Amino acid sequence: MKKLFKLFMMGMLIPLLSLFSCSDDFLNAPSENQLTPGDLPEGVTAFDGIAESLYFKPWFLVNDKFLIAVGDMYAGNAFTFDGAYSQFKDAQVTSQNPILTEGYVALFSVIDQSNNLMSLVEERKSELPEASYKKAIAISRFMRANAYFYLVRTFGAVPIISKAGSAAQPKRNLVTDVYKFIKQDLTYAIENLPETSVKKGYVTKFAAMGILAKVHLTLNEYRECAALTQKIIGNQYTLIQEYGNLFSSPENNNSAESIFALQWKAIATEWGTQNTNQAYIVPNGTGITGGGDGWGVYLPSISLQSGFEPNDKRKRNTIMTEGDFYPELLKDKGGFRYKKILSSTGANFRKYIVGSAAERNDVFFMRTSQNTIILRYSDVLLMHAEAVLAGANSTADGSALNAFNEVRNRAGLPPKTILTRNDLFNERRVEFALEGQYFFDLKRRGLAEATAIMSQQEVGFYSDDERSVLVSRKITPGANYFELPLPQSAIDTNPSLLEPPVPFNFN
Repeated sequence: MKKLFKLFMMGMLIPLLSLFSCSDDFLNAPSENQLTPGDLPEGVTAFDGIAESLYFKPWFLVNDKFLIAVGDMYAGNAFTFDGAYSQFKDAQVTSQNPILTEGYVALFSVIDQSNNLMSLVEERKSELPEASYKKAIAISRFMRANAYFYLVRTFGAVPIISKAGSAAQPKRNLVTDVYKFIKQDLTYAIENLPETSVKKGYVTKFAAMGILAKVHLTLNEYRECAALTQKIIGNQYTLIQEYGNLFSSPENNNSAESIFALQWKAIATEWGTQNTNQAYIVPNGTGITGGGDGWGVYLPSISLQSGFEPNDKRKRNTIMTEGDFYPELLKDKGGFRYKKILSSTGANFRKYIVGSAAERNDVFFMRTSQNTIILRYSDVLLMHAEAVLAGANSTADGSALNAFNEVRNRAGLPPKTILTRNDLFNERRVEFALEGQYFFDLKRRGLAEATAIMSQQEVGFYSDDERSVLVSRKITPGANYFELPLPQSAIDTNPSLLEPPVPFNFN
């Protein structure tokens, strides 16, 4: 088993070195004790142990800053005074941006690791039952498809790397071909992943269906999206009643609502296996983490704060506002009561705050074990409603309203009898705030509609201690807003990325 890991990791590193200019953080192989779970249940092969690394390690620098920077701050959900994020806050990201580069390279690391697992499985095919062989390939293709889905929605045309040992300087491929490649990977995953997980957190065919549904939705293929979401609805997933447990309670990881999540492991002596979100989110100076982290980098924009309807139960689990009390935080001091003086926008985020090492044994400096959920059941419900709406301004369709109102019911909000386009996207904004989705939701609305929305979003700050004197800021995105630039370091290493995209050879 250990020999397999060494072969796998060596195979992963060589293509990365030829494709990108990477830091040591990208290239350090996970230690064997991370990748070799000693308690693999019956039906899980050694290759599943290797595949387990695909659920966390290569995604680390996607989750560390990139996902929230692109998905939320760039779209106006978050504000900051931290200079590292200023280009995202101002919607003027350049090709030299380090966070952009980290995300790009990390996503290709997911692709490369997936390809190398497939190569290893092919080499050892004779050692595996056919079902186990197909499942290992399916997990790899599922992860690869997710990485490409983020890449193509963020950067547009990118190179398709279909196998280990591909050309060192690949050209970009057509966006239509990238989506075709993603669909093929997800279709294979649907056909070969199990219906239920053999180990908690492992993906199933329903996870692949859900991601493929979102691909169809992104391409305005509404009928195909609705057909897939209908297969998931009412199956093995449900909304959990405590919304906050999805983000701030590692013991509730892989709940009945979670369909696909990154499986973080907080290990005091390891870096790159954990969720770092808490470190950037905890209000500065509050001591909630019990350590030197907790910097309040991401602040909820004034626009996002105003997006919550009165009595929305999600609000206090998403953002902290004046007077909110959290007995589960700073327990040794009797709890934590929020004061708006802590933030220049008058609020801080609550999602992904787990607590301190004094309260939990899975919290260390910049480390928690809180999963990052990529796809959950509420997303499937709202995707279904959007697919039935099919680009129209409104619908009274019963299946769309049932799905939409199920999400609202959990939030304690009254049901709608007519679903409008604005209702749908406003619901998505508050339901998935700080989950890296808002930018991609705006993109589905098209540049003209998104520009009109963003130009009205208040993304400024308050200049006084009472948080009453507003320094107004509103961003009007440019024509290239929805396609971020390729990292300059990738272009320097591979100048062919500047050439026009070419068709991919699917033969």
